[in-house]
Amino acid sequence: MKIGIEVQRLFRKKRFGIEIAAFELLHELHKLKTNHQFIILAAKSNHENTLNNCDFTVRQVRGKLFFDFEQFFLPLAANHEQLDVLHCTGNTTPLYCSKPIVQTLHDIIFLDPIPKSDSYYQRYGNLYRRLVVPLACKKSKAIITVSHYEKKRMIERLKIEENKIHVIHNGVSAQFKRTIDPEKLKATQVKYKLPENFILFLGNTSARKNPERVLAAYLAYAQKSSTPLPLVTPGLPRDFILSNLNKNGAIKFINEIYTPGYIDQDDLVHLYSLSKLFLFPSLSEGFGMPVLEAMACGVPVITSNTSALPEIAGDAAKLIDPNNAETISNAIQELVERPGLLEEYRKKGLKQVQNFQWKLAAEKTMDIYERVHHKTLNR
Repeated sequence: MKIGIEVQRLFRKKRFGIEIAAFELLHELHKLKTNHQFIILAAKSNHENTLNNCDFTVRQVRGKLFFDFEQFFLPLAANHEQLDVLHCTGNTTPLYCSKPIVQTLHDIIFLDPIPKSDSYYQRYGNLYRRLVVPLACKKSKAIITVSHYEKKRMIERLKIEENKIHVIHNGVSAQFKRTIDPEKLKATQVKYKLPENFILFLGNTSARKNPERVLAAYLAYAQKSSTPLPLVTPGLPRDFILSNLNKNGAIKFINEIYTPGYIDQDDLVHLYSLSKLFLFPSLSEGFGMPVLEAMACGVPVITSNTSALPEIAGDAAKLIDPNNAETISNAIQELVERPGLLEEYRKKGLKQVQNFQWKLAAEKTMDIYERVHHKTLNR
């Protein structure tokens, strides 16, 4: 069987969730050592092929925009390669393609109301998915999603038949384990100008990531503490922080909030390991990979009691109402002031991540490829 796996931005310099998940899946599929042939279909890039120790064939697909890559050049490439199955990993798929498609639909958050605070790029992406995904789901032979929470939503909102959707949880990369090498920790601290001990928040300015309530919660905690832990937030611009503090009359805390910017993937494990507590009170998540990454690094987690996050975190995180800044603040204060509770969540987290393995995800994905191909041959 000849399997094509589309990961449009696999080789861009700054990878995010979809590309990181696909990268891990590819390596585990390679380890399965099947007799199938794999073709990786990615956009042209000036960055190097980083699929180390993975001898899958890589084909660069033309297209300057997301739309023309996916809707025009990708189906042409699938035909040219004579694929038996095409796996599209980034939510959307070509609407006209002669090859059987397996679609990974991570979530349908794009169907929720679009916050006015989202950027034009974010809003365009949501509108594109609103147009394409309902049509693509009808044509896909199988749909993979990453949580039972999202599967339920897809059945309800997109009216997809239940047996077409397969839940395959993401895994946790083997790179995520607590760093104990003092030289690596110090190098990361110096590189990003980080404080000794801190609370970590990985989010951006999207309303879905709840940045305003996170800042409000942190400020409430800082005002109650004589020696508050600093907050490190790589995804929030300095201007966003300043505007928020000025609006809340809390500019005196500006030196307690660090904004190092984008963290290189190789340094992320050290960043987690340096942190004392991890905040992820997102309003909506189809999975919540950072929760597991932090747990794997031995960091206690505060996260939301909504969407897919309780499914992923189990009882290994402090679950809070993300709509209530006071609740988030109280959770921060409770964990920081109770070392025994921090240690309890640390141990629970290390145990919880064992349930999420990329090897298992690859085995289940391969099974879907084979079933789709078998059905195609026996139509």
